[in-house]
Amino acid sequence: MSRRFAAPLDAVDTADGAVSAGGTRIEAVKRIVADDPYLGGHYPDFTIYPGVFTIESVHQTVRRWAAERYGPGTAVELTSITSVSFAAPLLPGDTMSIGCDMTGQDDPSSVRVKARCHRADGALAARMTLGLRIDREGGHDDA
Repeated sequence: MSRRFAAPLDAVDTADGAVSAGGTRIEAVKRIVADDPYLGGHYPDFTIYPGVFTIESVHQTVRRWAAERYGPGTAVELTSITSVSFAAPLLPGDTMSIGCDMTGQDDPSSVRVKARCHRADGALAARMTLGLRIDREGGHDDA
């Protein structure tokens, strides 16, 4: 069995996308909840949402969009991290807004995602550029 995402981590609360002539824009929200089990051991005296989970939040944002656009069996695999920068911590009680701009739609199986993640106070928490492969045949995206 292979997993192409961090199950059972639910790294996105809501997601919505729109296709335009220049590409696709997806937006999502993740609330950072203090009693989520994955936060317990991450810096016990200064609990923060882990950077790798921020990357996973972007990945799951694209997964949700792809499932709505192409069907629930659509597999989305992270193939590359071109760049990532963390600018401000995400703390319990924060709400992260995720904005993803996808390009490369000429080859629907390979997309480039430029994402910016902001806290509710407007501070930039992270920005990244990811490569993703979208398999509309379903792949082996086991839950």
